[in-house]
Amino acid sequence: MTRRRIFKEDAWSSLEPLQKGLVLGVGIGVVLWAFTGTLSWLAVGVFVGVGIGHHVGRRRARTQRPTPTPPLRLPTTPPPRRTPTPKVLTEQERESRLHSSAHFQGLRLVAGKQDRVSSLAQMQKTIGGFPSERYEAELDAALTGIEQEQVRARARRAEFVAEARAMDALNAVFSIYYFNSRHSTHPQEAGLGSIKLYEALGDLYTEEQIEAAKARSSALIEEGWTCAYYPDDNGRQIQQLREHHPGFTDTHLHKAADWGYFMNR
Repeated sequence: MTRRRIFKEDAWSSLEPLQKGLVLGVGIGVVLWAFTGTLSWLAVGVFVGVGIGHHVGRRRARTQRPTPTPPLRLPTTPPPRRTPTPKVLTEQERESRLHSSAHFQGLRLVAGKQDRVSSLAQMQKTIGGFPSERYEAELDAALTGIEQEQVRARARRAEFVAEARAMDALNAVFSIYYFNSRHSTHPQEAGLGSIKLYEALGDLYTEEQIEAAKARSSALIEEGWTCAYYPDDNGRQIQQLREHHPGFTDTHLHKAADWGYFMNR
């Protein structure tokens, strides 16, 4: 006669950790009860077994935590770049661009930054399609206009230098140094460049006075670059410049701050 098995062979391995702990706890409690004769040890064994099973179950859950699957990244193809369609200039626009190019290249020629051949080559590169004689004629016309602009610019500069010569050394140097730093390269100056500081003031002040004033003027200008316009400033930034740079007129302090307002607008 074949004996029927009460438990399956894999019954123990199929139990959860908490269930195994409960079984072990009951077994421990029975043994303690058998030795001590106290029934309460059975409850203690069950409690200890449940705690062991709970602890083992938590550790297994941490060690067997599945690795997160990285998100699927689909290959992306950048959109094709659009080639801008070149703008077709009207005849009037071409004439205007040729005139502007001739004036710009003429200023560079007068300032000694390039020769006539280079000026003509740059004009043809900027706006092509005209006969070579046309580029020559436009450059000559631009140079004539620049000469006239220079006459007017020299007259303005003479008045400006006369005003500076009436100031003390510090403010006279600042006036010319500021102009050279900010305005001397503007198109309206017709390529004349900077005003020669020693030619303008060398007969009035020594080299030491001029160089010291240049250093202080440079420091004022650099701090002026940090200024920015605020509606509620109430002159605070000008007062700070006045305290840091004594001896400069309020007009020159405002000029230094104005450059900062322009840069930080």
